[in-house]
Parts: sequence; structure tokens; C-alpha cells
Amino acid sequence: MKKIILSLAVVALLFTTSCKNETTEEAKTEMTTEGSENLAELEAAYNDAVVKLEEAKKSGDREAEKLAQEAVDQAKASWEAAANATIEVNSDLQEGLEETKSDLKEAKENAEAQIDKSASEAKEAINTAKNDAVNSANVAKDNAVESAKKAKADAEAAAAKAKEDVKKGYNNSLEKMKVN
Repeated sequence: MKKIILSLAVVALLFTTSCKNETTEEAKTEMTTEGSENLAELEAAYNDAVVKLEEAKKSGDREAEKLAQEAVDQAKASWEAAANATIEVNSDLQEGLEETKSDLKEAKENAEAQIDKSASEAKEAINTAKNDAVNSANVAKDNAVESAKKAKADAEAAAAKAKEDVKKGYNNSLEKMKVN
């Protein structure tokens, strides 16, 4: 029973582990894809702002050039911030994945140790039961041999007594016949 429960626990642990891996991989893929799309949009916005800055410089309008330069600076800052955030998120995800792998490895090792321990205990119990059965069989055999010897001795004694009784009866019958 203990072995069955332990086996079920191991299966549940493996199932949980496989679910965790899938969830982690899905989250990592989703975050990477999402971050890439945002980065691409921010890069496109930066490139558009640079083009508009060039157009403003060509037009000679100082006010438009100033606004375009501010737009370029803001777009570049947003793009770099998003890139840094994406790198940080990916780094955090990688660290989380490594921790999860480590935890799973430890759980696997613990489960294997428990399985080995349970297997050893089961083998020990089987050997103990086997030894007990052999000992019980030997005791039963010895008791049967002892009983058979006693029964034989009792039968021989009864046969000897019956022979003696027959002999006495025969002699008594002879005595009676002589007297008559």
C-alpha cells in the first residue's frame, strides 16, 4: 500500500513538473514575442521621428526642428527603455527557469531516494515474510514428524498389548478346556 501511494505521488510530481515546464516555456515565449512586437513598434516610431527631424531640418523651420528633435529623443528613450525592460524580463525568466529546473531536479532526486527506500523496505519485508514462512514450515514439519513417531509408538504399544491380551485369552481358554 505504501509503495502504491509513493508511486502515485511520484506520478503526480512528474505531472506537475511537466505542467510547470510547459507554463514557463509558454510564458517565456509569450513575453519574448510581446516584447519583440513592442520593440519593433518603438523602433519604427523612432525611425519615423528621425525621418521627420530630417524633413524639419531641410525645411529650415527651427520650431518644427526643435519639436522633431524632442520626438526623436523621446522615441529613442522609449525604445531603449523597452529594450532594457525586455532584456531584464528575459533575464528574470531565465533565472526563474533555472530555479525551477533546480527545484525539479531536487524533487526528482528526493522522489528517487524515496522510491529506493521503499523498494528496500519492501524487499526487507518480503525476505522477513519468506524467512518466517520457512521457519513456520520447519516447525510444522518437526511437529508432524514428532506426532507420527508418537502415533507409531502408540500403535506398536497398542499392538503389543492386544497381542498380549490375545495370548492371555488363548491361555485362559486352554486352561478352561483342560479343566473340563
